[in-house]
Amino acid sequence: MRLHKESMQDETQRKRQQWSDIFVQSSAAWTLLLVMAHQGIVAASSLFLTRTIETFQIGGAYRPYLLLYVVTMLVPYLPGCVSQVTLQQWINQAHRRFASRLASTAYGRVDKYHDSALRETVESVLSRNSFLAIKDYLTFIHAFMGFALNSALSMLVLSALLPGHLAGGYLASLALSLVLILILRRTIRRHSAKAENDFIRYSESLHRGWDNSTLGNRYNFEFWQLRCERDATQYYRQSNHLQWLKQGGNLLLAMIALLPTVYLMLAAIAGADPAPALVAAIIVNLTRVFHILGSLSALVYQMLDLSAMNARLRVLFDAERSLWKRSPFPDCPSGSITMNGAQVTDYRSAATTVCACDRGRFTVCGDNGAGKSTLLSTLKQRLGDDAILIPAQHGKLEWQHPGASCPRGKGPWRRWRKLLRRPLPATCYLTNGTRISIAAIGRPSANC
Repeated sequence: MRLHKESMQDETQRKRQQWSDIFVQSSAAWTLLLVMAHQGIVAASSLFLTRTIETFQIGGAYRPYLLLYVVTMLVPYLPGCVSQVTLQQWINQAHRRFASRLASTAYGRVDKYHDSALRETVESVLSRNSFLAIKDYLTFIHAFMGFALNSALSMLVLSALLPGHLAGGYLASLALSLVLILILRRTIRRHSAKAENDFIRYSESLHRGWDNSTLGNRYNFEFWQLRCERDATQYYRQSNHLQWLKQGGNLLLAMIALLPTVYLMLAAIAGADPAPALVAAIIVNLTRVFHILGSLSALVYQMLDLSAMNARLRVLFDAERSLWKRSPFPDCPSGSITMNGAQVTDYRSAATTVCACDRGRFTVCGDNGAGKSTLLSTLKQRLGDDAILIPAQHGKLEWQHPGASCPRGKGPWRRWRKLLRRPLPATCYLTNGTRISIAAIGRPSANC
């Protein structure tokens, strides 16, 4: 029970770390401060414009207000542009942390190496989807903060200039919009997650294009085309359905946001003997009012889209979480395999034999699928960094010198030294080719 509780606490801590690596950044704080400065100055421009006209009408000193209005129209460009730079830094830092954490999580998970579905998902997320998903998410957060601050600050300014019941209409619009969001957000989140998973599946199919195209095998090429067509149709249908759903919600939000306030504003002007100052203030701020209402519509639409963006980010996190739990290796081979001619009955005994050897070479033989690769994976998991595992398909392994290839056969181990250009970093080399080879050079770690 205690181990289960500790495991749950560790998983919760890891989930918090996923989100903190996105948001707990110095560039994120600077971006927020710059957006607040930008929107605060923009909101103040309406106040200074209204004061300029009112002071001019009564013959007062309007030039200070006019100067402040001009300044508030020009200055916002500076924090606005700089916030775009800090946003890009935020995106880069968040992606760097995600990629580094995912690679660290995958390190040494030999038990997951032969899981082809997980491998395709992790490679797709790491090499293609993660940067775009994080960039879209943080760009959305940047725009969302701008809309939220613009709407709130502008309404505070106009509340000081216009009748209170107009602010009441705005709040009514906001309340109705929030109700609609609560109704639609779960549906949109579900469809967004499905669209993101369909996109990953489609990108995995496209990723197979090189082998299926360049080899010129008609059989493989046609089946690859069929798979791509199937996955493309599924993704395009789901993305179109999601967009129709979101835009239908956006249309309803626009109507909810505009109608109450427009009605109250027209009623104030059309009333009996409206005060000239009220009419002047409404006319001066008419464009601003509609801009605020448009911002409200955009704001609530962004809130609606937040569920979709969170769903995309969770798809990235889910790929990492798939690596958290270990998959146990079997205790014994599924078929008949031998090591230096001796029958291997269980992996633990075979690993003990290799680890007890000061130096030497072992050759593992057996049919395909008998368990030879599993034996190497078991040894690698047991030896850890004291072993280097070279799979049959090792073209993507990174070496000190590009283009270097893994030494095979019975050649002297100086070929390893020549390849690595440094002292040998391990005491055991596990190579998987036409024959499985295990070479121990120097006494392995005491962990054996």
